[in-house]
Amino acid sequence: MAIARVVADARSMRRPHARGRPHARARASWRMSDDDVRDDAPRADARATSTSERTGRTGWEGRRAREVAEDARRRGTATRYDRRAIRRERGDGPTIAEGLIGEMVYGTNPVLEALRQNRRTLFALYVQTGEGGGGHGTSEILRLAKELKVEVKSASKHDLNMACDNKPHQGVLLDAEALEIPTVEELPRWNGVGSPPVWLALDEVVDPQNLGAMLRSAHFLGVDGIVVCTKNSAPFNATVSKASAGAMEAQVVHRTGVMHRFLARARDDGWDVVGAAADPRAENIHAFEVAAPTVLVVGNEGVGIRTNVRRACNRLVSIPRGVSATDGVDSLNVSVAAGILIHALLASRTV
Repeated sequence: MAIARVVADARSMRRPHARGRPHARARASWRMSDDDVRDDAPRADARATSTSERTGRTGWEGRRAREVAEDARRRGTATRYDRRAIRRERGDGPTIAEGLIGEMVYGTNPVLEALRQNRRTLFALYVQTGEGGGGHGTSEILRLAKELKVEVKSASKHDLNMACDNKPHQGVLLDAEALEIPTVEELPRWNGVGSPPVWLALDEVVDPQNLGAMLRSAHFLGVDGIVVCTKNSAPFNATVSKASAGAMEAQVVHRTGVMHRFLARARDDGWDVVGAAADPRAENIHAFEVAAPTVLVVGNEGVGIRTNVRRACNRLVSIPRGVSATDGVDSLNVSVAAGILIHALLASRTV
């Protein structure tokens, strides 16, 4: 009896120590899904490696199975987001996004304008087949592509959705070289003939939807030029082109390295540099008259025009609030404000 008690006590003393060690059950507590294991990795069921009762393995065989499973899990995690490698292992071809030579332009109007303006090198046109394909404007797009000798490829709606991250592509996607944004250091001098020119300067506008909307309004209303900051501005990509409804393809946009120096030089050359600001000193835009070459400066969505850029302005303008506006709604979206200001300035030009 005493011997049995000693053995039982010894076993009870070992149990806490055993639970404190890196036990096989603790090491195999994670679960693997099929996605976690690459096709070329040795497969091992994580649940089957948790106990010798389930696996039928003991000793070094169980340890080896756990090592294989752990290695497969690590390799699976490392390649989980490498979709190209996974598809290659399955023998699938590249997706549209993986096969792009340049960057994508999607949507009927952006693709149409990119083909019409022909400012980019064009590599391929993807057109949706099946249900939903061949929408409005597709025939003109195909005609222009044939005229420009652009290769046309068929694509499913699913493939186009994946390439465009489920954004509305309207069944067409163009693979094209990135649009060149030329640098400008000074505005052209006005010869005094006709209406004075009006330019739009965008100071660190970082939201691509706002940038696209402003390009659309500026192009539609007829500004003479647009200049943006080289740094801290939204990139001119497919999102901006889509938001601009193709205006980005048609409107030549320039960039400048240091906006406040660019504006100060324009002011010294006789331009009115007009900053949009909610400032008590700002003039009512509806009472403003454009009698000289003018550049309208619009700041970004959060802080407006920067301090050094404001110093380069010789005039400020603002949009008056409506009498029924509440205190909680004290501003306009920057793209909406830009559209109102551009329209007012262009309408006030003297010939």
